[in-house]
Amino acid sequence: MFMVSPIFRRAARAFAIGLLCLSVLPAHADEAADRIRQLEEQLARSLRMIDQLASRVSELERAARPASVAASPAPAAAAASAPPSLGEHAKSIAALQESVNQISEGLSRNANDSGIPLHGFVDVGAGWSSRGDPTRLRGFHAGSLDLYLTPQIGSRVKSLIELVVEFDEEGGSIDMERVQIGYTLSDALTLWAGRFHTPFGLWNTSFHHGANLQTSISRPKFVDFEDGGGLIPAHSVGVWANGKLGLGSGKLNYDFYVANGPSIRDRRLDPLTFTDDNADKLAGFSLGYAPNGPLSGLTVGLHGFRSNVGEYSSGKVLRGTTRLRAVGGYFGYDAHEWEAFGEYYRFRNADLGGGATHTSQAGFVHVGRTFGLLTPFARYERASLDPQDNYFRSLRTGRSYTHYVVGARYALDANSSLKFELRRSREAAASQLDELGAVIDVDAVAYRRAMFQYSIAF
Repeated sequence: MFMVSPIFRRAARAFAIGLLCLSVLPAHADEAADRIRQLEEQLARSLRMIDQLASRVSELERAARPASVAASPAPAAAAASAPPSLGEHAKSIAALQESVNQISEGLSRNANDSGIPLHGFVDVGAGWSSRGDPTRLRGFHAGSLDLYLTPQIGSRVKSLIELVVEFDEEGGSIDMERVQIGYTLSDALTLWAGRFHTPFGLWNTSFHHGANLQTSISRPKFVDFEDGGGLIPAHSVGVWANGKLGLGSGKLNYDFYVANGPSIRDRRLDPLTFTDDNADKLAGFSLGYAPNGPLSGLTVGLHGFRSNVGEYSSGKVLRGTTRLRAVGGYFGYDAHEWEAFGEYYRFRNADLGGGATHTSQAGFVHVGRTFGLLTPFARYERASLDPQDNYFRSLRTGRSYTHYVVGARYALDANSSLKFELRRSREAAASQLDELGAVIDVDAVAYRRAMFQYSIAF
């Protein structure tokens, strides 16, 4: 005779209770919550069913014990009066356990599926400036919300998506700053396509839109983002190859890219995310060397790019095209509590409408030193731009300038910081082109800024 012992009943009950405990593990996504509640209810019903079956098995055992000592009835009568066999109950219990096992496996898969992690940065701040500042600062401001994801499929396919919500003097905006998909062949070569940060120098590739990443509040003006008045294309839409190669006692880092050439519209650079406005493309390179040993932490390199840039008046009227050409060098050092960056650009731009060739130059040096949680820093920036160069005179910020910047960053913890920055600036007089293409004279100005920022990463 099939016997179900108290041990079986206790094991069955413990098994169900254990599964019930598993079902209340925290879910990692809101959409999994409803599924988990449904599983909990099903497990509770299964527990009650097991209790009922265990009670029924106990009754059958008690009924079967007297029958074993009494005279056996006639086979036909016994068959007619016998309740469902214990074997059938055992099969029911086994089927129920299999169902519970399947539920548990499904729950486990849901609990371990965390999806794609979402990361980001948020900053707020305040600023005050003197009357000569073209962007007058007189109070508090909401900075930006930077959200990014890094989906990776397998060991070779990778991607980066960055969405930024920010506020400026013209109001709020939402920009898809980077959408790039890559395929890694080896450490020596990764191929990318999409919208990416143009790989010139070090600042533009080291510090993206997340304010907590960089020590200072402001970026060097020359390499600022397009909507912040930057003078060279910080974003590109196209293809890009980069990698690292062993070279002597260090590594050679390289970048080569081909992308839509930028244009100038509303007196700002436009990276032309949807399509190019001419057959010419932005093409550039960057070669950097990072030695090992005593000089570990140092990077030195060369960079350059070229493109035909259309200058448009209001109403999308093309008024001229400039062949933009730039070469230069850079260095970076990040070790022993020191950080230092320097970038230099020399321009030789030609007016394709029959004008002359114009030479300009720009660069900056930034140095910081960390003392515990505090990092004071200083930066010097200078741009000497030919006032007859249509590329620069078509940009609202395209005139010669000098900036002196000092400040400090205090790290509250690994993911948040307080920053303070002072800047003294001089901008030269210039004759520029407005939105209609008319020449306007801009006076020289000198001004000061004081800025405060609280930034976090999550």
